[in-house]
Order: sequence, then C-alpha cells, then structure tokens
Amino acid sequence: MKSKIKISSKRILEFYEGLEKSGIENHGLLIMKDGETVFEEYAYPYSADMPHTMFSLTKSVVSTAAGFAIEEGLFSLESKIIDLFPGYEHCESDEWESLTVRSVLTMQSNKEFSFLQDMTGNYAEMFMKAPFRKEKGFLYSNNDAHMVAALIQKTSGKSLVEYLTPRLFEPLGINPPEWETNSIGENIGGTGAYMTLRDLAKICQCYANGGKYNGIQVIPEWWTKEATKKQVDLGKRLNEDGYGYLFWIYDDIFSMTGMFGQQVSYFPKQNAVIAVFNCAIKDDENARLMRDVLSKALEEESTEEDDKKLSEYLEGRGEKPAACNELPKVPTGKTFYITPVSDMISKLMFPASLIPRSLTSSFAKRPKSNLNKVSFEMTEDVFTVRWFEEEDEVIIRCGLDGNPRLSECRIKGYYYKIWAYAFMKNGVLNAVVKPINTLATQRMTFEFSDEAVKIAIKSTPSFVEFIKNNVEQSSFVRKSGIIKPVIVRGLEFFLRTTEMPMKFKSKK
Repeated sequence: MKSKIKISSKRILEFYEGLEKSGIENHGLLIMKDGETVFEEYAYPYSADMPHTMFSLTKSVVSTAAGFAIEEGLFSLESKIIDLFPGYEHCESDEWESLTVRSVLTMQSNKEFSFLQDMTGNYAEMFMKAPFRKEKGFLYSNNDAHMVAALIQKTSGKSLVEYLTPRLFEPLGINPPEWETNSIGENIGGTGAYMTLRDLAKICQCYANGGKYNGIQVIPEWWTKEATKKQVDLGKRLNEDGYGYLFWIYDDIFSMTGMFGQQVSYFPKQNAVIAVFNCAIKDDENARLMRDVLSKALEEESTEEDDKKLSEYLEGRGEKPAACNELPKVPTGKTFYITPVSDMISKLMFPASLIPRSLTSSFAKRPKSNLNKVSFEMTEDVFTVRWFEEEDEVIIRCGLDGNPRLSECRIKGYYYKIWAYAFMKNGVLNAVVKPINTLATQRMTFEFSDEAVKIAIKSTPSFVEFIKNNVEQSSFVRKSGIIKPVIVRGLEFFLRTTEMPMKFKSKK
C-alpha cells in the first residue's frame, strides 16, 4: 500500500517472524498512522472484507454502547445493579449497595462465575442469583460485561446491534455485524460479535480522535477519555497494568483485546492504530511484539532490500492447498450413523462439530449433540461431506484439484462460510476445513470401508490446550499446591479422548 508516511518493512517482517516463532498464526494486520492506513495484509484465505470472530474484543464495543447510554441518561455510572433489575431473584448480601454500573464496567462485581457455564441462558438472571465471592477486587469475567449489555438492551428496548447502528456503525460506515444471542434474544456482552479489522481500526481511531470521525462527533468525547483511562490499577504485568471501562491499559496505550490473539491498540507516541487477527492459545507474545517491535515500524524507514524480503515473505504465507493425486474410493449413496461408543466419547465436555470445541465453548448457542449421521458425494474434482448437527444441515464441499471450494451454512443460527480442500496421504483422505469468519481450522481424516467410516478431527485452536490453559487459571487449580501437575496431567489425559476417531456405520 503506497503512502508518504515512512514505515519499516524490516520491523513488520520481524513481527511476523516473532509470531511464527511463538506458534502464533496471523490472519490479518492493519496499521494506521495519523488516521491513514499505511499497511494492510491478510493471510490467504482470510481477507479484508470477511468479518472475523472477535471474542472478548466485543467488550470494548459494548463499552462504547454504555457511553452512549449514559450520555442519553438511560442510567449512570453510579446506578445500582439491584435497582436496575428489580424483578430478578437475587442472593442476599450487603454488597449489593456498592455494586454499580461502574463495578461491572471495571470487572469488580465480586460475583462468582463459571467459565464453562451455559451461555444460552438469561445472563442477568444467573448473575443476580450468583453468590459474592470471598476474593474481592478485579476479576476478569464475561458475566460483568454481559450485565452492561443486558442493561443497555433493557433500558433502550433495543438489541445492541439495533442500538449501535445509528449511533456508531452508520456514522463510521460499518455494516451492522452478526452478533451472537442468548435464548431470550439478547446480544451477548462478553463475546460474540463478528467484524473486520477495518471496522475495528475505525472504532479505535475514533476513540483516539476524542470520538470524532471525519470531523463529526460520534462517540461522546468524555467517554473516550474515561473508558480508555486506568480505572483499576493492576500493577505491572507483562502486557497490561490497568483496566478502563472494558478496555485494557498499558502505560499510555489502550487496547481492545480478544481471546486467541485478537487485538486493536492505540499507540499515542506514534499516533498509530495497530490491529491484528491471530490464532493462538497463549497470545502474550503477540501483545509484546505489537508494542516492542511493530510500533517501531513507524519510527524507521525501509531499504529496498527490506521491502523485497517482506514482499517475498508475504507471498509465501497463508494456506497452500494441495491437489489430490488419486481419487479416493468413497462409498456414496449411503448414510452412516455414529456408533454408541463414539457418540459417548466424543460428547465429553462439548460435542463434535464443524466448529472446534475450543470455539463452541465460548459461543452463546451451540449443538448439544454430536454430528450423528454422515453421507458422501464424489465428482472428479469435489469431495462433499454432508451431516446434521441437530436440526442444522452442514454441507462441506472440498476441492480435489488444488482449488478450495466455498460452502455456506448456519449452525444454531450462526452463519459460516466454509473454505475446504482435500487430498490423499498414505492411502487416507485428508480434508482441510476453515470456517473463514472464525479463526479455526479443522483437519479431518476419513478412512472408508463398505459399511463404515472413521473420521478423526484435529482442531486449531486445540481444545486440549485451550482447556488446560484456562483450567490452570482457575482458583481450584491455582490453590492445589504440589498436586497441581497431577491434576493438569489427569485432565489432559481425559481430554485427549475427545480427539479419538469417531466411527460411523451404515444400517442394514
């Protein structure tokens, strides 16, 4: 991308290589300087116009909605949560008197929550019934963020998407995003929105400009200052030292951050917005590289040699589809049903799905049963897999000629665009399947016989690593002392059973 603003290709390449060294898969990078986009690249098959799952980065968009709602007088920072939800059954405690909107915006509700709770239910109802925990102070929680979202929807009478469309999305030229909902139709507050890097960079730049976009005041100026200011001092950590109103703070840098390495940050020293979409279980290194390497790209110039090296690197990254060198023998015209043993094992924790378990664990609505029957079709250049996830039909068209095919489906109401190809390796049919509006990849193998098929699925992000990483942060494991390694190893052994091949048989 041509620009008069200097930028260092050497530093950008160092950032990419640093991610690779840490096992972090980058899907997109966008850099803005003085409001101008000076670098934007995506790893195939991801693209600028494809919305991407954001996870907790959603929270900062919810914060923006809160700013509008407070400005419009729907509630205040000091409004008490118990007064705002009078119809809900609640636990008895004196702590309700100090639990305010400010408390949930800063993750200081002091409420108990479970990482693996059923997200399809009424969050506000669960929150009000939950006991207050003994450990007080800051504790990062989806529930606190969702209470902000539930409050906005309750007081405005609109979903978050409906509420934000005329106030934020339309003024910034953003298409109203897909956004996950719970069983009562509320947009989830802690996660669930799908947006592009360009969308998010615009929002971050608007905050950096004191709420203005193209000279027009969009977000209330006072909110842009307060939301991105350190409201909670967390002490010096690796990548943050404070928390604002659903924004992370490090020195004078503020960030919108989501699980698996989704991050959009404003660097005031360089007057720059840097936005990345990644796929990583542990993403601490991503934030460090953004701060210590990538931001310096705007302080240095490139040489022709630097530009050449970066260009060569960019040409070589992304998924490289393989062609199928022999046509597999696939039993068509039959339907295969999952065996009882495979069904029981695969359902441990979360059922097998087109979407990896590590992602469905954080979705508001997800299948509660395994894909239970499967059939196949073959042409000279396309292998098609068809199955049902409860009431939803999933069709995956895999290119056999080196050209991936695109399919579309909805699972539990959520839309997915599926990019897939297949090839033979050691006599086994392999398929690489990417729902490209998520950060996921499913690598599947199919072993066929006339009356049965075995399907194995390896996911990125890894479900086992995802659960291990989150369990290690839980209070029970943190306090388990010398038996902590035993607990973690035992859990890992248990979780590995979910990666065993699933067996399907035809009915005679």
